[in-house]
Amino acid sequence: MKCFIKHILAFQLAVLTVNGWSQDIETEAFNLSYSEANQLISHSIDSLRILIVRMNAIEDLDEMQKARIDIIRLKTQILEDMIQIKPPFGILPCDTSVRMTSMLSIAQKLIVKSRPDEGIPLIMKYLAMDDHPADSAVYARILLAEAYRQKQEYTKGIDMIYEIIGTRDISMKNRAFAMNRLAALYNEIPGIEGNKTDSAILYSRLCSSISESQGFTEYLAASQNELGSCYWKIQNFDSALHYFSSGRDNFLRIRQIPQAINTYINLARVYVSMKLPVKAKEILINTLDLGDVEKDRNLYMYIYDYLGNVSYELGEYKNACEYGKLSRLLKNQFFNDRIRRQINEMSAKYELDLKEARIREEKGKMKSYRLQRNYLVVIALITTMLLFIFIIWFRFKKRTYTRLVQQNLKSMELEKEAEQRLIRLTDDEIRDQAAASDKPYSELALKFEKFLAEERPYLSAEVSLEEFCKKLNTNRTYLSKLINDRYHVGFYDLLFDYRIKAALQYLNDPAYHHLSVEGIGSMVGFKSNSNFHRRFKSKIGMTPNQFRERALKSRPEA
Repeated sequence: MKCFIKHILAFQLAVLTVNGWSQDIETEAFNLSYSEANQLISHSIDSLRILIVRMNAIEDLDEMQKARIDIIRLKTQILEDMIQIKPPFGILPCDTSVRMTSMLSIAQKLIVKSRPDEGIPLIMKYLAMDDHPADSAVYARILLAEAYRQKQEYTKGIDMIYEIIGTRDISMKNRAFAMNRLAALYNEIPGIEGNKTDSAILYSRLCSSISESQGFTEYLAASQNELGSCYWKIQNFDSALHYFSSGRDNFLRIRQIPQAINTYINLARVYVSMKLPVKAKEILINTLDLGDVEKDRNLYMYIYDYLGNVSYELGEYKNACEYGKLSRLLKNQFFNDRIRRQINEMSAKYELDLKEARIREEKGKMKSYRLQRNYLVVIALITTMLLFIFIIWFRFKKRTYTRLVQQNLKSMELEKEAEQRLIRLTDDEIRDQAAASDKPYSELALKFEKFLAEERPYLSAEVSLEEFCKKLNTNRTYLSKLINDRYHVGFYDLLFDYRIKAALQYLNDPAYHHLSVEGIGSMVGFKSNSNFHRRFKSKIGMTPNQFRERALKSRPEA
């Protein structure tokens, strides 16, 4: 172990020594490779776009064909993201008023797309500025409460809304917005005293009343959506359908497509609760034509998820599988986008820290040297810990393999005894046992197992079901049904299981140690070496080489 640590320290010192003169060469090589990669990706994007246009031009596309086109569009978007890696919020204008408005607008879009962790810092920066209008500050605080709702910090959001509506200098539009968000908070908060549904309905109706009198279509639609959710929870489906439909129509009227899509999804949920999956699927299919899968990935993720569930209920299992795959792809991209943005933020912070470290390095080389030495010590400690963990893991794996070998060897002994009993059975004894059994095909089953034990036909790679039928004087239908009912596998899978058992015997027998693993696989009936290894590991839990090595070691000394 000490020697290993010395080698690690020497390696780190060597890297620091050669890093200076090799860095320029590595940077130039990386830049050339990066340029070539971008050209390849750009060419792929152009080709994919042409194919997408060609597929969309086909008339009378069905629902699954449209879904598959969406998959290609999403994968094209991944390639575009690889070319253009931009800051998460863009560069804000230098003018203060424009910068403030853009900041709040970007925060709102982020929160609408369920990205509160990115929207909250922008709102905080906006509120920290001194020269913003009072009404805009109130709106920003309500938006902040909505972000807390998405983060499931309901109490914080409710307290903030109550503080806002308790003030006098609040516009009617902001008051309607505040009532709507308060209803949403009560609609989702778990485990509070009193009837939270009544509170959600109360504040939704207050928002609806203000919005109708003032002509605030956006907040009227939002309140109708919340009312629909409330009535859906208490299983008043007729009222839920009425309010969701009204909210959908109002959102469409003012072209707020993401919010309209959300109400369509809510309508589908109501129809599912009413045991009307066909109607729910029709709603969801129509929803796909409203927005853009590339811009509203989170919403389309839910659409395809619900389509998968509804298709499953309707018995359309192939469609359910396709929709499930698409929903999972969207979910992966949604979270990958978040991770990529976090990485960009961390990278930017790292760049800043690196620059500060270089300034400190110029002020004191000795301090930098001590810092590098500390880094090497930490790396050496981490490497030692990882090595220690690896050793523990290796020993644990070794013990596990040993136990597996012992279990398989015991099973082999029991199976040998069972085979000997089968071989000794006479035809009369088989008939007697079959007559005493209430299970179907008992006589054929005993003959079949005896045939396997005596003649071991599975060792032939060319054996077929027809040969078994001739030998047992039966037909293909009876024998196939026997195998399926008794062993719950197909004919060839059963043969593979018996071949694995035979391979275990040969691998455990020192008399066959001169044969290679591949030779034993061929000897027990496997045509393909890769198929032998794959099925052996799947059945036994380790490779044939690992089993042979441990089985021979576990044998008692002669």
